[in-house]
Parts: sequence; C-alpha cells; structure tokens
Amino acid sequence: MGRGRDDRFERQFALVCKHDDRLVSTVVYMVRMRLLLLLDVVLLVALALLEEPKFTSLGGHEWLGILFAALLVIHLVVNWRWIAATVARMRAGGSRRARTNAALNGALFVMMVVTVLSGAASSEVVLPLTGLAPSELAVWQRMHNLLSQLTLGVVGLHVALNWDWVTSVVRRGIVGRARRRTVP
Repeated sequence: MGRGRDDRFERQFALVCKHDDRLVSTVVYMVRMRLLLLLDVVLLVALALLEEPKFTSLGGHEWLGILFAALLVIHLVVNWRWIAATVARMRAGGSRRARTNAALNGALFVMMVVTVLSGAASSEVVLPLTGLAPSELAVWQRMHNLLSQLTLGVVGLHVALNWDWVTSVVRRGIVGRARRRTVP
C-alpha cells in the first residue's frame, strides 16, 4: 500500500518537473528575446546618431562607430543560429521571404563592413591615437559617406521585413507581463 502512494507521488513529481522545465525554458526564451530586442534598439539608436556626426562631434562619431562595430559583432554572434537557419531555408528553395531576407542581410553585412572599414581608414581622431595615420585617399571618405546613406535605407528594409518579430516580442513581453500581474 505504501508503494502505490510512492508511485503516485513520483508520477506527480515528474509532471511538476516537466511543467517547471517548460516554464524555465519559456522564461529563458523570453529573457533572450528581450535582450535581443534591446540590442537591436541600441544598434538602431547608434546608427541614427552615426548618420549625423554633428550630433556627436567627429571624435564621438568615431568612438561610437567602434562601439557600433562591436555591438554588430555581438548581434551577429547572438543571432547566428537564426542566420544559419535562414541560409539553410534559402538553399532548400525556401519561401520568397527567406530568400529576400537572406539577400538583404547579406547585402547589409557587406555594406556595414565596408562602411566601418572605410570609416577606420579615414579616421582623423581614433586612428592617430594608435600611431597610424589616416589614409589620404579621398575615395575612403566618399565610400564611407555613400555607403552609410545606403545602409540606412537597407536597415529600414531589414527592420520592416522583421517587424513581425519586433511586435511579437513587444506584445509577449509587455502584454504578457501585464497579464501575469493580474493573475492572483
């Protein structure tokens, strides 16, 4: 008789643990999504500030550009599984959206890399602090200015194409939190 009670307890405990694993998994997922959204918002604000160097001064623009490049690397590393999955869907003849998203993200990556490198090559404040002289080739500055403007448009398309993710995270994060508070 005692053994039956133990079996029932073990089954109930297993169900509770299974439920807790799902709850923990959901909480971890939502924390991750909120951090990704925060990173994306910080990148967007930094990009907006970088578009007009008069807001930050040339030195501020260059230091912010370095911070932006570091945040961009973090953004790519954190989203690497999603990037790999999108490329895999594209290769498998995935949806038009997957192909468009992959092409747009690839173009955005190349444009940002060249923008950052051309900015570094023409740096007048940060580069000299390393003991290196900025390039005297005017093409670096022209390339930096042109690509920064084009990148802004491509970022707008990137945000628009992924707007459903943004609204989903905001809705789950803000509305979901409000629902939890109303439940006793």
